[in-house]
Amino acid sequence: MPRVHHTGFSGNVERLELAHLIQIACLSGITATITVRQGNQKGYIYCLPGQLAHAVVSNKSGQDAVNEMIGWKAGTFDLRHGIPPNLPRTLPTNHMLVLLEACRVHDERVAGERSESEPKSVRINQAGAAEILELIIQHRRQKRWKCKLIRSVRVVLSFIAITTTSLIVVKSFSTLEKLFPGFVKRAVIRKHYGGPAIVPAGKFYFQDGQFLNLPGFNIDPTEVTIAEYAEFLAAIGESHEYDHPDQPETLTHRNPQWERLYRTALEGREMDGNIITINFPAVFVNWFDAYAYANWKGRRLPTEQEWEKAARGVDGRRFPWGMETDEGAANIYRSEPGKKWSEPEAYPKDKSPFGVFDMAGNVSEWTSSVGSSGNPVVRGGNFGNSNADVTRRVTNQKASVLSDRIGFRTVGNG
Repeated sequence: MPRVHHTGFSGNVERLELAHLIQIACLSGITATITVRQGNQKGYIYCLPGQLAHAVVSNKSGQDAVNEMIGWKAGTFDLRHGIPPNLPRTLPTNHMLVLLEACRVHDERVAGERSESEPKSVRINQAGAAEILELIIQHRRQKRWKCKLIRSVRVVLSFIAITTTSLIVVKSFSTLEKLFPGFVKRAVIRKHYGGPAIVPAGKFYFQDGQFLNLPGFNIDPTEVTIAEYAEFLAAIGESHEYDHPDQPETLTHRNPQWERLYRTALEGREMDGNIITINFPAVFVNWFDAYAYANWKGRRLPTEQEWEKAARGVDGRRFPWGMETDEGAANIYRSEPGKKWSEPEAYPKDKSPFGVFDMAGNVSEWTSSVGSSGNPVVRGGNFGNSNADVTRRVTNQKASVLSDRIGFRTVGNG
């Protein structure tokens, strides 16, 4: 058989059986991105050798995304080798468990809607079929020499395991990190903080006594996290379809400060004197980044009026917890210069009457409102200022600013 250049393949699909494509990619032992299209919908599945890593479609990810795409009845697919860097891990390594769950959900969804005799087929061109066959053969050859390699290194692995265990017994975890920087990695578990908080329609006190009336809306209970923003970047790739019309062409939604933050958070390591994880608020994101993320989620940034009502409630309080200051109630500056971010809900008193966290402290937040300066209005306190009053507003930050003190959250109508 002649050598096939492994770049990938594509095909037209009738009654798309996505489970077959996933099994082909995993069986072939390749790292690949499967792009699936149905009409104007587009989804991505990212495969590692013999396993799945991540899936995303619309505003769904992980198992929910696979469940959605498994049910598509017609479309096209494109399989290309390689995946984007720094993808979040949203799927278990056993791809069969993912497929079984997706098929179960799909069968429940379409029970009784189709007859058993309906045709199901995936049409792949001849070159694509040849590549699949060679990939499977090559994968089996690799498995044979890998078995020999595994036997050869067992002694070395055993020695490493014994040495590592001894060090853990003798020294504490923190001592190991000092002796061997980068050697010990923490397992970071992504947290979920529930659905949006509901803010009903009605009047409230804005700033210093204005009595305003707003329609109802819902708002994220926490600031957008590093994990959530990373998911957005993985989903859009190089696309600009969610960008604000005024975003400069030279701007992208990635920057070196964000990349450093994300890599550090993935392993639960220290940054600027603070141990951070992917559950911490996404910072080093400018106003255009926040706008695009909200647009991708089918939501938007809050107006400053919506933001303040969600933080104060309707009784005119100055702080989420009431009218009086409360030492230590929020993550603001308290003579600890090195202290910065905190995880959502780490300060339970910094919770508004509507159940919204961290509006008095942690990081300030972009809004959709524009001040008299022509800059976006930034609302809320942060770890670098000493005032937790939620009437605080800042208008001297340009839309392109990247700050470790500014994050964001999103809202929806109704």
